[in-house]
Amino acid sequence: RPDVVPGALDIIAGFGLPYGAYANGFTHISGNFLKDAPTVKELTHRHDLTPEKYGDFAMAWVEMGATIIGGCCEVGSAYIRHVAERIKATGHTIV
Repeated sequence: RPDVVPGALDIIAGFGLPYGAYANGFTHISGNFLKDAPTVKELTHRHDLTPEKYGDFAMAWVEMGATIIGGCCEVGSAYIRHVAERIKATGHTIV
């Protein structure tokens, strides 16, 4: 989830290597998902996670030093397009 990424970034920032984050758009990992051969149909989509809100999360990761930003399940092209626009608008380069 995007809201728990900062805790991980705090840890990996100390490795001295380029790092980044990508989150999914699910509410949580369910017990059924943890069973054998899980699929995303066992997970609940977050309806509050708009491209704009994901962009807010992503920009916070950039402010923490992340240089690689993406998205996972339920974070589609509209989200990535919005994040890219915001990153460019702040003067960062996308490669």
